[in-house]
Amino acid sequence: MRVDDYKNACRLAAEELAGKDPAAVAAAAGATLLSVPAGFQLNFFGREAVVTAPEMSVSWRDQKAGEEFSLTDAVLVLHYLLGAKGLPPTGEMVSYRQIPGGEFYIKAFQSRAEAPLAKIFGPNPGLLTRAVAALGGEAVPGHGDEAGRFRVLPGLDIIVLLHHQDEEFDSAGQVLFDRVIGSCLSNEDISWLGSALVYRLMGASRGLPNN
Repeated sequence: MRVDDYKNACRLAAEELAGKDPAAVAAAAGATLLSVPAGFQLNFFGREAVVTAPEMSVSWRDQKAGEEFSLTDAVLVLHYLLGAKGLPPTGEMVSYRQIPGGEFYIKAFQSRAEAPLAKIFGPNPGLLTRAVAALGGEAVPGHGDEAGRFRVLPGLDIIVLLHHQDEEFDSAGQVLFDRVIGSCLSNEDISWLGSALVYRLMGASRGLPNN
């Protein structure tokens, strides 16, 4: 998508959100309803995001001078507020392919998220574990050779995992989602959310020792 496409997606989502009952939206999304300024506050990748009414602009609550909230992240937050139905996490973690409709977008998702995960972290055993810790994730034993769990939005968990290279197979990365995610986000949004976590991990890994 181009920048103009993201801007348009934000505008359309903001217009739709402005027409909904704020209390119902906050309750369904696990967000806090704000009065001054009016809007919503919710956890996004371990940091508090604020959606300010009536324009529904998105920013970080602790936003630093010169810092911006990316358009892609803003679309995800607004779409989550629109789509959340108040359903609790299922605890069942599934691959992107197992999400209804995911089969049609699996190649794009693999190239966008899972291939970079394997490329960056596969040659460096232990680096993913350190990046998970640096980003505030939780180690998940029993999932691949290295894995981390993140609460990326209220009630939405993602697990990233890595299988190390061996004599038969190259290293491989995988991203798993709580099955409930299909009830509140589109396949395109889920794909972007998964890749957003991978790129945050890649950023966190910079400066960390490779071994």
